[in-house]
Amino acid sequence: MVKNESILITGGSGLLAVNWAMSIRDKYEVTLLLHQRKISLQGVKTDFMPLNSLGECITAINKHQPDVVVHTAGLTSVEECESNPGLAQEINVDLAKNIAIACNRQGVQLVHISTDHLSSGEESFVVEEDGTAPVNNYAKTKLEGEQQVIANCKDALVIRTSFFSWGTKYRQSFSDFIINKLRNNEAVGLFSDVFFTTILAEELSKKTHQLVDANLSGVFNVAGSERLSKYEFGMKLANCFDLDTSLINEISINDKSNLVKRPKDMSLSNDKICKALSCTISSIDEQFQNLKHQENNNATNQVKLDIIPYGRHYINEDDIQAVADVLRSGMLTQGPKVAEFERKIADYVGAKYAVAVSNGTAALHLACMVLGFKEHDEVITTPNTFVATSNSILYMNAKPVFVDIDAQTLNIDIDKIEETIKNSKNIKAIFPVHFAGLPCDMEKIKQLADKYDLAIVEDAAHALGATYGNGEKVGNCQYSDMTCFSFHPVKGIAAGEGGMVTTNNPETYHKLTLLRSHGITKGNFEFPGISKADASLINKDYALENGELKRWYYEMQHLGYNYRITDIQCALAISQMDKIDLFLDARKSMAKVYDKAFKDIPNITPLQSFGRDNSSHHIYVVSIDFDKIGVTRHQFMEKLAEQGVGSQVHYIPVVNQPYYQDMGYEIKHYPVTGFYYKNTLSIPLYYGLSNTEQELVISSIKELLEK
Repeated sequence: MVKNESILITGGSGLLAVNWAMSIRDKYEVTLLLHQRKISLQGVKTDFMPLNSLGECITAINKHQPDVVVHTAGLTSVEECESNPGLAQEINVDLAKNIAIACNRQGVQLVHISTDHLSSGEESFVVEEDGTAPVNNYAKTKLEGEQQVIANCKDALVIRTSFFSWGTKYRQSFSDFIINKLRNNEAVGLFSDVFFTTILAEELSKKTHQLVDANLSGVFNVAGSERLSKYEFGMKLANCFDLDTSLINEISINDKSNLVKRPKDMSLSNDKICKALSCTISSIDEQFQNLKHQENNNATNQVKLDIIPYGRHYINEDDIQAVADVLRSGMLTQGPKVAEFERKIADYVGAKYAVAVSNGTAALHLACMVLGFKEHDEVITTPNTFVATSNSILYMNAKPVFVDIDAQTLNIDIDKIEETIKNSKNIKAIFPVHFAGLPCDMEKIKQLADKYDLAIVEDAAHALGATYGNGEKVGNCQYSDMTCFSFHPVKGIAAGEGGMVTTNNPETYHKLTLLRSHGITKGNFEFPGISKADASLINKDYALENGELKRWYYEMQHLGYNYRITDIQCALAISQMDKIDLFLDARKSMAKVYDKAFKDIPNITPLQSFGRDNSSHHIYVVSIDFDKIGVTRHQFMEKLAEQGVGSQVHYIPVVNQPYYQDMGYEIKHYPVTGFYYKNTLSIPLYYGLSNTEQELVISSIKELLEK
């Protein structure tokens, strides 16, 4: 079937928009314009675009070139419109006006969805020409929105209505509410003194498009023919779905003194549309049968909610082009991009040398190899990290010695390091981890290391772009022998996978380059491919011919690994580094928004908030008193996911892992880490997280905390 017309629907994640799209997708090219939740629906295009100004509304229409815009976006909570009049004005009035102007300028047909709340509620079957008398701010702003649409778009179609439909996994409809209650054998109270003429969303969209096809404009009531109380609606719905009507109780709106005032009778006359289209509206029983048919066809599960992840990479066309250029160059690995990336990182952090490797774990392992740990050697680190930190120590048959964390910084507790050194037998090094991007107090750690002649390797997997207290970049190695970075996709920059070791020691640098590539040397000086340091080691009988190094010759002098990184990865990372300051500024700004939003909210505490000026904000962690709010962390995360919000836990303490428990480690020896782990949650933070998405994260968390 050829689809001739393009329909753009605003408020794309709302119940009406989703049901509207499902009902017309077989006939029209449909695009849902999303503003809050990201969803997917088979046969329907989606686009996530802000509509906060006239310019953005014009941009959206220019981009999609629709034949018709169906404007369903609105703030429909009567209570919220009353408590937040500014937001109601912005969404119900200003947005409606801007959409109308944009459609009028582009010659696009506009369908504006209004409400049945505009009358005083004293009359039944209100007609379009009757006067309006809004009794609350929701109705007032919806009426003003209508007026702005009519004034700014000459052929606009304004639809006054009340609809019912299937809900979605993230939002329940009125009919869902009743059906779910009854199916769970729960009583439900419905108003017997509040009346409406509700219509199934599918019927509403069908009749509206008939009005559009007939080139009609102005105000139309698109409503059911039967005036029902909410109680009567529930009873009829229950009978259709063979549910227990005895669970439905009649209640009066007069008994709900906490509700904002509403009109008691919102019934609309549909005479005008029926005459204009020479049609009838299906009875409520027929519409309920249609609703039941939709359930049998699994309509409610067709909408897939895209979860906002706790972290993600950002890739633009510059990044893609950089990778494409390498793919066309003929040098996919061990080419010039590796050295370029190394120089870029070294210059950025202020270190003399940088060695790029395949991933962050490889960086840590190579650092351990350079330090030459042996069996029975001990290395101090933190249990609040990913297992890679301590695993790299185990790779050398050395022993990780964990020191509990500081409750404020969540980093290793420096005050406990010296005690651990004194009580341990063979400490050789300290591996501090800059957790979540907040640097440890490296000056104090170095003082301890110097006092006891210990090496230092900084695990800065989270901390690219972070700064020490003196303002200098983490990774310049002023306080350490080496610093290790990771370029996993959720880290500060993405290389797909990748890692880096920075150092100021030329011998360390040379050994790192050797060990990342099987321990093989090719050097550069007296012998092409062999450095001065290695020249004495080469097997001259095999290596030389007439005093010259043989052209193919290479030599394995140490047991190394294949920890090389590719030019493809490095090209991506180099391009990403051009945006590092943009990424860091955005993360810092978003962290401060969270800090402000959760300040003084019971049972939730933002962590590391004092360190915003120095942190790279790899993740944003909060502490939630799950015992007090009466849900487990798993349940809390599950409920967040139902609202489209992803979350994570960083980390399960290393000492809680079965492998480490088998070695004798126990969480009871690290009480601060144990308390942190019990209550921690990481929430979305990354470049590309929109203001609207962050507001959804905040509102979803607050709502769960209140419940």
